[in-house]
Amino acid sequence: QKSSSRCLDRIGAPPSAHDSACTMPAEMKRKRETDEEVVETTSFPKNKIKVLLLEGVSARGIKILQGDGFQVEALKGALTEEELLEKIKGLHILGIRSKTQVSKKVIEAS
Repeated sequence: QKSSSRCLDRIGAPPSAHDSACTMPAEMKRKRETDEEVVETTSFPKNKIKVLLLEGVSARGIKILQGDGFQVEALKGALTEEELLEKIKGLHILGIRSKTQVSKKVIEAS
């Protein structure tokens, strides 16, 4: 049987036939499965993706999106349908809370 240090050396490497005797802690298996499912690239450059966040989204959330390279505009309040129709032009992501009403007209204009 292989030693546990040999198992730890293989974490993150593609599984191979000789790994079957190696036991990995369950929490590491879940992380490994999760890491393999993550897609690192987007089909559109993040720095060109425009995000509008309304109604006081947390500063932490805004910083996370900006840190990932998104163009973020954040407003404290809700917008009327007319204001939203103007802001939605060229927008990729709209983040709202409960006060903003996204009408059919706004969706069709996006």
